[in-house]
Amino acid sequence: MAFFTATYAMQRLLTKILLLVTLLGFTNVAGAADRWETLRAINWVENPTNQTTVGRFGELGPYQFRPGTWRMHTDKPFRLAVSKPVADEIAVKHYEWIKRTLERRGVDATVFNIAMAWNCGVEAVLSGRVPTVSYNYAERVTNLVDTFKQRVRPVVVEDKMPALQDGTWRLEDSAATLRFRVLQDTPRFVVVMG
Repeated sequence: MAFFTATYAMQRLLTKILLLVTLLGFTNVAGAADRWETLRAINWVENPTNQTTVGRFGELGPYQFRPGTWRMHTDKPFRLAVSKPVADEIAVKHYEWIKRTLERRGVDATVFNIAMAWNCGVEAVLSGRVPTVSYNYAERVTNLVDTFKQRVRPVVVEDKMPALQDGTWRLEDSAATLRFRVLQDTPRFVVVMG
């Protein structure tokens, strides 16, 4: 009988650990959501009417990639830049490259800085020599991202598991207690295990 009780307690603990990992995974998705909001805003500013023709400077697709930028991240033909799924894949790679480059050089990888670098290049942002048009572009992207974030409101369900005095939430049974803190401005998740 003790073996079955210990096995049941272990299963409950593993379930709670899995739950915690899942919840932490949602916080990673929130970081990705910032990326997607930024890329969505860049798409809206770069190509609001979804033109599929080559631009004046050779740019193409929803993110208006130039051939050199495209080749930095893929060997796929440049003509595929008009395909939204392919362009999204390359946009994520370019976004992450910009973000890493800015962070390595000690510059905050904010939406504003990433948008400026997207428009005029990372080196211009790092040198502090950004054209006014790129500054205005970054303001428009940042404003769109802020608008996107305001439109999404998390649903809060608190009736089954109230917050503790110190602001943490608790899942517990007789075997173990799992506590975690819900950060502000992030979705709140309440999971009831019955």
